[in-house]
Amino acid sequence: MKLNVIDNPSLVHEHLNLACSLNAPADIRVFKGRIAHTYKSRLYDISEHAGKQCVIIDIPTEEGHFVALPRRSMVEIYFAAKSERFLFEAEVLDKSKFALAGTKVPVLLVSYPDVLENSQRRAYYRVCPLTSKPIPVRMTTFKHREDGKWTYEERLEAIRAQLMNISAGGIAARVPREQSKDIDIATRLKLAFKLEQETDEIRLMGIVRHSREDLVDRTMKILGIQFVDLEQSPEGRNYVDRIFAYVAGIQREELAATRGGKQ
Repeated sequence: MKLNVIDNPSLVHEHLNLACSLNAPADIRVFKGRIAHTYKSRLYDISEHAGKQCVIIDIPTEEGHFVALPRRSMVEIYFAAKSERFLFEAEVLDKSKFALAGTKVPVLLVSYPDVLENSQRRAYYRVCPLTSKPIPVRMTTFKHREDGKWTYEERLEAIRAQLMNISAGGIAARVPREQSKDIDIATRLKLAFKLEQETDEIRLMGIVRHSREDLVDRTMKILGIQFVDLEQSPEGRNYVDRIFAYVAGIQREELAATRGGKQ
C-alpha cells in the first residue's frame, strides 16, 4: 500500500468482493463539464465482460429515478468495506440484468479497478476542468541536484500530457503510453501547467503514486501524481493558493447547480 492507494490485486479483490457480497451502498460521482453529480447505487457482484473482469452495480438513481449513463462514461465509485471508505475510477462498459431476490434488476457493468483509493484519507477535494477547454500539462523526470528550473532542452523534450482532474494535493493526467514507458510508481516529475484565465504557469514537483491504462484510449495511460515539496519556497506556496482558489470556484459552481441557483 502506497499512502492512500491499494494496488495489491489480492487486497483490491478482497475489499471489492466483501462489498459486493453485502450489496454495499455506493455513491456514483459523474462529471458533466465542471459540474459533479452524485447518484445512489449498490455493488452487486464481480463478473466478466468481453473476456475481462468487471463490477456489476445497480443502475444509479437520483431521488428515486434511474439515471442514464452512456457507455464509456467515466465515473468515480465510492463504497465502504471493513469500516473504511474506498473509491475507484471506472468506465461504464454496458447495461445488463442481474438476478436479485428472485427477480431480474437492471444493472451497469463497469470496469474492474487496478487500484482502490482510501477516500477517508483524501485530504483535498478534486475537480475536473471544462472538457471543452482541456488543460495541457508539461512533465519531465526530475534529476537530483537540479535547481528546479526548466531548461530549454527540457521544454523541447517534455511529455505533453492532459490534466484530467486536480486538487491542491495533486493531479491525474492522461499521458501517451509510448512517451511514459520510463515513468514508474515513485518517479519524481517536474510539472508545468496553466489554469484557466491565467497567464503564468504553475510549476510544481510531483511524485507518481499510481498508474493505470486509459480505458477510453488504449494508447494513453493515466497517472495519479501527488504534489511534493510544496512549502519549500514562497513561490510554491503561492502556486498552491492559486490551485485552492481554482478548485473553490468550481465547488461553488457545483453547489449552485445542485441547488438550482446561479453564479
